[in-house]
Amino acid sequence: MLHISQRQRLYAFFSQLFTYPDAELLTVLQGESPAEVGVLLGVAPPASAGLSLVALQEAYTGLFISRHGGVPAPPYGSVYLDDGVLMGASTLKVTEAYHAAGLVIDGSSEPADFLATELEFLYFLVGREEEGFRGRDVAAARLATSRQHDFLVNSLLPWLEPFADRIASSDAPPIYRWAAAGLLAFCRDEQSWLARLN
Repeated sequence: MLHISQRQRLYAFFSQLFTYPDAELLTVLQGESPAEVGVLLGVAPPASAGLSLVALQEAYTGLFISRHGGVPAPPYGSVYLDDGVLMGASTLKVTEAYHAAGLVIDGSSEPADFLATELEFLYFLVGREEEGFRGRDVAAARLATSRQHDFLVNSLLPWLEPFADRIASSDAPPIYRWAAAGLLAFCRDEQSWLARLN
């Protein structure tokens, strides 16, 4: 089992990786972060030497935003859960989960069920879990783990596998193939571990 700080680190890393690439992401990918994440996941990352920001942005755009003939792997839960409809009923369910935890997503150009946003939410909940344990508030820690489990089971995992499968069967660069497979494995482990706590 991973330590709370390691779990948060993984959620933060994957959230950043599945957001439109910027110079900060390139620095992260060319630093020690992928190797550290690879150790936590047990699967080494692909070599990142030679990655350029332009190449990452082009790959991201082609995989997730726009491509002639349609993008291979839209990063929105509703596309998979609501018969291809963006911002369907499942998006409202995700928004309600955020609100129930005390979060309001304002000012974002992305729908609530954007993959990076869902991962940030799980990062937030793991932080709440840690706060509960640190403050010896077992009820708060349990509420946070219960919310994590419910969100993984009901909102993220039902679409994460087909999303990862689409990336695996596309012409995605190795970094995105590794990330999709690693994220799916990590989230499955999280769900299994959290199920034992609840």
